[in-house]
Amino acid sequence: MGEYQYVESGLDNVIIEGIEIFKCPCGEYSALIPHILELHKTIAKCLIEQMYPLSGKEIRFLRKNMGIKAMNFARILGVDNATVSRWENGKEKHSDIVDRFIRLIYANEMGMHQEAERLIKDILSDIDATKPQLPIVIMADKLGHFTCSRKR
Repeated sequence: MGEYQYVESGLDNVIIEGIEIFKCPCGEYSALIPHILELHKTIAKCLIEQMYPLSGKEIRFLRKNMGIKAMNFARILGVDNATVSRWENGKEKHSDIVDRFIRLIYANEMGMHQEAERLIKDILSDIDATKPQLPIVIMADKLGHFTCSRKR
């Protein structure tokens, strides 16, 4: 059991604690990650509830987790494909309105209606770009269930 940086998610700030980690004779580490879909849903829930703007990698993670192609995502957001590409690659900053809309789209698409309601009531008014971004720490229990924390 240990701590594993889950870069396979496409995010470089996700750490999973409490999972089995194996070291290959070549020196590489890998992890036994049960219930990968639940893990991705937990990461996404943590992202949509964070108190600072989504990064480009986080936007890409949410879009891919919803199973939406970039072209269709651009159409939903009312922008062109190149704009979505620039956001996801960190070459252009998206607006606060787009940030909130992406979170709401994700919550709605994934059936997270309570989270969507909370986004509307609480979280969206408190997003602050000046807050420091903390790692996403995912705790795994012995049954393979996940919980999210931003505290380190």
